[in-house]
Amino acid sequence: MGIKAGRATFKGGVLDIGDLGVSPSLGTSVMVASACITCEALKIEPPHFITAGDIGDGKRSRELYDYVAANLTTIDVTVLAMHYVMPDIHGMRNILNCLGKRRERMTLIADAGAMYAAKAAGLAQEIDIFTPDAAEMAYLADPKATHPAYVEHLLFEIDASEVVTLISKAYESGNTPKTLLVKGPVDYIVEEGQVVQTIDEPSISAMEAIGGTGDSLTGILSALIHGGYEKVDACIKAARINRIAGKLAQPNPATSISDIIVKIPDALKEARLCV
Repeated sequence: MGIKAGRATFKGGVLDIGDLGVSPSLGTSVMVASACITCEALKIEPPHFITAGDIGDGKRSRELYDYVAANLTTIDVTVLAMHYVMPDIHGMRNILNCLGKRRERMTLIADAGAMYAAKAAGLAQEIDIFTPDAAEMAYLADPKATHPAYVEHLLFEIDASEVVTLISKAYESGNTPKTLLVKGPVDYIVEEGQVVQTIDEPSISAMEAIGGTGDSLTGILSALIHGGYEKVDACIKAARINRIAGKLAQPNPATSISDIIVKIPDALKEARLCV
């Protein structure tokens, strides 16, 4: 699939962008659908979605990097959330180089492949927020690894409960931006290497077995910042809203992420962010 770009909408369980319609189940589609739902509940503009279908050879990902770099000046961007894409150091550098003075009024968020690319390119500190899970923190904490597959073996042995140690290692090596939202059984909000907030309630154990819950969190976060919330405050609120949505869905391990994200409007109401 070539480049698809345009306003994204989520209705009836389907994420639409132009003539493309998908049912979110994992990854980027969940992030964008969650952002759509959050934006609609907050009564703000929906996201502009740019995507392509990469079969693993990196061709479409390179096209995607080039397209974003060439077209960002034509879009009024307040938040640029980059997600699943094949890591490409040149492509990531090209996007950041094209921003110019517009960078000052833009929040950059990187998750998944985009986060790997930013770290591998030595550009982590050019991004505003990373949203890793505990395993990805091990990658960020290893100064030599260019991809999570090449993380030092010792770091794989660090238990998820030792996330704070990984955070410190990552900051010491300069491989993180100023702000981190580390996702997991406990969500850690980090500012300049210091944990400023942990979120562990509501604790819904079934959510750990449901794919896409980290992606929904990134989508909610992106929408909140687009809606005017300060970065750290948005991280805290997004973590809580994602958990509340999970609680409201009353999930079990067979629950799909689509059953959870439709509860985002009710979660926003419970968090008193909308009426």
